Amino acid sequence: MKNFQRETSAATRIQLEDALKHLLDCDETGRGATMESLAGALARSRRHAAEVLGHLRGRGLATVTGDTHHLTADGRIYALQVVRTHRLYETWLARETSTPAADWHREAHKAEHHLEAAAVDALADRLNNPRFDPHGDPIPTREGQLPKRLLTSLASWPDEQAARIEHIEDEPEILFQQAEALGLAPGTLLDKSRQLADGAIEAMLEGRRIVIPAAITPLIHVTGPQPDEALPANLGRLSDLPVGGEAVVYALAPACVGPERRRLLDLGVVPGTHIRCEFASPFGTPRSYTIRGALIALRDYQAERILIHPLADPDNPLTA
Repeated sequence: MKNFQRETSAATRIQLEDALKHLLDCDETGRGATMESLAGALARSRRHAAEVLGHLRGRGLATVTGDTHHLTADGRIYALQVVRTHRLYETWLARETSTPAADWHREAHKAEHHLEAAAVDALADRLNNPRFDPHGDPIPTREGQLPKRLLTSLASWPDEQAARIEHIEDEPEILFQQAEALGLAPGTLLDKSRQLADGAIEAMLEGRRIVIPAAITPLIHVTGPQPDEALPANLGRLSDLPVGGEAVVYALAPACVGPERRRLLDLGVVPGTHIRCEFASPFGTPRSYTIRGALIALRDYQAERILIHPLADPDNPLTA
């Protein structure tokens, strides 16, 4: 693989590695890659796709059976290394940078074609060898194993059955941005869901009723929550707390990640912390809150990701 990388121009290498990822995806789903499917994945002509497939076959990375192309053992190892790099880099962006979630995929796509295996393994160690990336995709191990996950699309999830989001597709990017704007993320719990006439799904998300458009539901994959994962009654968000109101922190929402999450934790925003909304700016945001004796300003998008109980809530186990 190292000789292949050295002997190939940067532009050609990117095309070949993108093709390897497409063949891996097709092999994993059991459908096999075709010239047409690769042309679509690369956004290039059928002739270009045929040339790329020829390069892969000539290097022993792919083989053809009838009209479908598949990875060889060497091709699979190479493809998994590219995927491993991409997903680890996305994890690093999510945990340690302020890069917007909508940009993770694009930035990781650039990095996956340039980072060497040793640097990727060092990154994995730095991140404590995560099993899943921030979208919920499994990260191939350094031994070349790709864990399997049995998940169900939200589009086919039964009505009125609670669900835990495990994975969200990051493409198409515009749909991923819509999912993010709704506060959806791996680890998010949905309750009291029901499918609407237009295929959209209405559900309770962390104390708030939302409508998930029909175009997004197939991109979201879920499982049933564990018995101890049920959210308590009367859960709210700090952004809804009125001036003068007091509450107790229940948790940070799963959508709160990276430096933003670390900052809130450093400020003492942990389960059981008492918070009081002191006043709002003339424009409504930011608002000032007393947290552990300090006056802290938070914008609404930050306060939205802090889940709370009203202080006098009898169902709140933190104040019972």
